[in-house]
Amino acid sequence: METGGPMLVAEKRVSFFDVIKQRQDRRAVMAVVPALTLGIMGGAVLPVSWAFSVTGIICGLLIMVVVALANAYTCDLLLKQAYATQTYDYEGLCFKIGGRWWKLITEMSIVILLLGSIVGGTAQIGEVATIGLTAINSSLPEWLAGNSGRFLMTLGIIVIVAPLCMCKQFRQLEYAGLVGFVIVVWLTLAVVIKSSQDNLPAVRNKSFPLLGFSSIGNITQAVTIFGFAFYAQPIMMPFLLEVPDGLVGVKIVSYSTRIVILINAFVIYFLIGFFGAAVYGRDTQENILENEWLTGGVAQGVLNLSMAVYLCLATPAMEFPTRHTINGWLPDKFMKNYPYGRHLIITTSILTFGLGVALIFPSNSGNVLVVTGATGVCMVSYLIPIVNHFALYTNSSKIQKEAAEVIVTPGIEKTRARLSTYTGVPQGPGVGPKGKDFVKYLMIPSVVLAVGLFCSIAALSTLST
Repeated sequence: METGGPMLVAEKRVSFFDVIKQRQDRRAVMAVVPALTLGIMGGAVLPVSWAFSVTGIICGLLIMVVVALANAYTCDLLLKQAYATQTYDYEGLCFKIGGRWWKLITEMSIVILLLGSIVGGTAQIGEVATIGLTAINSSLPEWLAGNSGRFLMTLGIIVIVAPLCMCKQFRQLEYAGLVGFVIVVWLTLAVVIKSSQDNLPAVRNKSFPLLGFSSIGNITQAVTIFGFAFYAQPIMMPFLLEVPDGLVGVKIVSYSTRIVILINAFVIYFLIGFFGAAVYGRDTQENILENEWLTGGVAQGVLNLSMAVYLCLATPAMEFPTRHTINGWLPDKFMKNYPYGRHLIITTSILTFGLGVALIFPSNSGNVLVVTGATGVCMVSYLIPIVNHFALYTNSSKIQKEAAEVIVTPGIEKTRARLSTYTGVPQGPGVGPKGKDFVKYLMIPSVVLAVGLFCSIAALSTLST
């Protein structure tokens, strides 16, 4: 579908305070933030301590700042592009910008990225749940607490993930998001409290240095973890269909995304990353739950099992945008009178694929995540938003060319006016940017694109180390 809602109308500037003053809009933000937090963080909280232990305090924090700001920037670009082109999802936006093939490239990138995330997340469910059960009772049978967690990941998908995936709207995951956030806060508090009580031992003995470069392989892997920890673009865009129309709706999603990336995710990642590495230093495990935080035994086991539940809660936040894209590939007539049945078929197919790959290759799911992430994140989070930006800025997008060719049709002036909002003043032929426009519209997007390419190259390089 090219658009998902009614035509937008021109509106005045909408500030964050304008949004939170209105009860309906404030309620929308309160629904979007938990669901989006669940989708963005997911299993990324588990390896950040290891990444910090490898890069060191200063380097780790610097990489986090750069990647978080870059992702927040491209999210805002996409939302501005959606407003200017009067579209309501990522796929429809790219159709308006570059036509059918650009839309298909976008859809393939989204599906590859999110299916890879679902496969990796499913394998993590089994791994984390196994660690939790073993901490409680080390003599459990192999089929339950061994076998790479196959039984436990299957149980989690069937009992928790599948029912949540049947929600009709993304915003309905808000309560799952709140529960998941409470679990992550519990893990964060456990890490911070233990680290503080032990007086940051790895910082004192310098096994967690200010700058740490143990090996090129470890550094590239750490950059990969940070580089993929903040991607929100494909998860964010479907919310445009579930918020009020117009600039207010765009701003609701924009402010919610900034809150999630720059506050929720950033603070949680930093606290877990810094304080976790400050306890174990070079002995920090790639999965933080393999280190001890609650004196071991039942308490540690319950925490780990709770994190397995959290990973289950996070999976539907990746399934929803995947289903949204795949739904657009199916003929409109397919189960036209049975939308819930259509929903069920797509969801079952996605979860079966993710579980099947994780069951067959439980120990290789990390490589699946690296490959799909390196290609998908680069495309969806960096390359596509920046290419869209340059197309709109230079008046070379499909919708701009069509608007320029039409002399007089109903609504064409409104379309042209909306398109002009993207850069403020349309660039004429042969007119180049000057001064602050050069920095804003050309230099910053180019730097952000370079960040995305660097993270992807770093990720792919880990496959050979």
